[in-house]
Amino acid sequence: MRKAQKTQIEDIFALARKAHEAIRGALDKEDRTNAMQLLSSCQESAIQAGNLIEQTEGEDVPAIRAIEDYCETCWQIYERTRQGEEQKPSGVYRLLQRKLAEMDSSVRLTIPVRLEIAFFCYKADMSDCLESIYHAAKEDPSCDAYFIPVPYYEKYPDGTFGEMYDEAEKGYPGNYELVDWRSYNVETRRPDIIYIMNPYDEDNNMISVHPDYYALKLRDLTDCLVYVPYHLQRAVPSPGVGTLAGVFFADLTFVQSENVRERYIESYVQENEIEGLTVRTAKQKIVALGSPKTDKLVRTGREDYTLPEQWREAVSSDDPHHRTVLYNLSVSSALNMVEDGGKLYLGKIRSALEFFKDRSDVTLWLRPHSLLHQTLRFMDGQLADEYEEIIREYKEAGWGIYDDTPDLNRAVAWCDACYGDENSVALMFEFLGKPSLIQNIENAGSEPREAGDEEAVRAAVDALVNTGEENSYIMYEAAEQTEDGRLSTADFLDHMDVILEYAPAQMEKCRKLYANADGTAGEKIHAYTTTLLRRARREEL
Repeated sequence: MRKAQKTQIEDIFALARKAHEAIRGALDKEDRTNAMQLLSSCQESAIQAGNLIEQTEGEDVPAIRAIEDYCETCWQIYERTRQGEEQKPSGVYRLLQRKLAEMDSSVRLTIPVRLEIAFFCYKADMSDCLESIYHAAKEDPSCDAYFIPVPYYEKYPDGTFGEMYDEAEKGYPGNYELVDWRSYNVETRRPDIIYIMNPYDEDNNMISVHPDYYALKLRDLTDCLVYVPYHLQRAVPSPGVGTLAGVFFADLTFVQSENVRERYIESYVQENEIEGLTVRTAKQKIVALGSPKTDKLVRTGREDYTLPEQWREAVSSDDPHHRTVLYNLSVSSALNMVEDGGKLYLGKIRSALEFFKDRSDVTLWLRPHSLLHQTLRFMDGQLADEYEEIIREYKEAGWGIYDDTPDLNRAVAWCDACYGDENSVALMFEFLGKPSLIQNIENAGSEPREAGDEEAVRAAVDALVNTGEENSYIMYEAAEQTEDGRLSTADFLDHMDVILEYAPAQMEKCRKLYANADGTAGEKIHAYTTTLLRRARREEL
C-alpha cells in the first residue's frame, strides 16, 4: 500500500474518533436520529477504508476482518438505537473506540507501506545506467518499480522541437517490464521516488526529452528525485556538471567515485550563481556509491549475448591472434570538429575504415553513437549526407559488422579492444581490462601500415601505465610511428599480445577507482534511497 493510501485510511479513522464522541453526545441527549446517521457514516467510512485495503492487499488480511468486526458493531448499535433499547452512551463510546483501535492497530502493524518507484529513461542504449537499481527495486517486496521509456525530440538550430522519437517501439536491451509513458500519469500517481538519467532539461542544443519529464517539473511530483549519470566519467568531469538541471533539482545524485563526487560538489557550490548553496548541502545530495553501468559489466559476459549468425561468423577465427575491435564514434568528437565543418572528422572515418579493411586478422565492429547522425545533421545537412554515404558503402561492402542496435554492452563484451573516439565507452573497456586506442584525427590518410619494433611498443605502454594517471589503459594514436607513449594503429593491433600482458594489473588499478565495483552499486543505491526516504517520513510524524 502506498503512503498516500495509508494516510487516507488514517484520516478516515481520525474522523471516526470524532464521530464516536458525537454519537456519545447524541445518545446522552436521546437524539436517536442523529446517532443513527453518525453510525451509518462510520460504517460507510470503514467500508471505504476496506475497499482501499482490498485494492492493494486483497481480502484475506487481518485488517479486513477487523473492519468487518467494526462494521458489525456499528450495525448492532444502530439496530439497538433504532429499536429504542437502553444503552449506556459511555459504554457505546468505549466499545466503538476499542473496535476502532483494533482496526487502526491492524492496519498499522500488518500492512506495510510500499514505495512506488518510477524510472524514466529516454535512450535504450543508455538504460544500463538504471538497470541494476531497477532490478533491486523489483526484487524488493516493499516496492513497486516501473520502468518507463519516455520520448524525446530532436531540436532545430532555433531551439524549436522537430521529430519525436520513442525508442520503446524498437525494444530495450536487458530484462525490463516496460510501461507505456502514455498510460503512466506521473501527476496522478506521484511516485515516492523518481530516477532520471537525462540531466539537461531544455539545455541540450540538439535534443530534448519530453518537457513533462524535465527535472524542474518532476521534483514537484515526487518525494525524492534521483539523478544517475548515463555514462562513466573521467576522474575530472567536465566543468559545469554541478549546474546541470538533473543535479541541481534532484534530491540525490549518485556518482561513481569519491573523486568524481568532490568535483561535482565543487561545481555545485562554486558554479551555480545562487546564494546559500553550501558544501554541506552538496555533500548531502551528491553521493558516491558507484555506477550501475559497472554492475552490468561485472555481471555479464559474452555468454549472455546472442549474435546474428553473420556476426558470429565474422568474429570466429582459428587464428589465436585474431582480434575483434570496436570502432567507437562519438557525438562529442564530431562537435569538436565544428570549426572545419566536420570534414576532418569524416575524413578520418573513411581513412580508418580503409585501414581496417586491409586487416584480415581483425574483425571491425563499427558502432556509432546513436545520436551521431542527428548531431551531424544539426551541424550541417551536407555533412550528414556524406556520413550516410560512408555508412552505406561500409554496410554494402559487408567486410565488417555494423551495429546500430540499442545494446552497447553486447559490443563491449564481444570485442577484444576499442579504437576510435574518446568517451565513456573507452572507460568501459578499461574497467574490463581491455585496451583502447583513441584515434588521431590529424593523421587521416597517413596512418602507418607496417608495425614497428615490439620493444618500442613495450616502452610506450610502460611509459603510459607508470604515469599514475587513472585512465592508463587508454592509449592515444601516434601521428606516425610509436613514440612518446603514443602508438600507431598498426602497432596497437600487431603487438596486442604485448599490450594484453598489462591487462590484469590495469583492470585492478582501474576498479579501485570506482565505488562498489563488485557489481553491487545498484543494490546499494536502492537501499540508500529507500532508507533515507523512510527515515525522513518517520521524522515528519
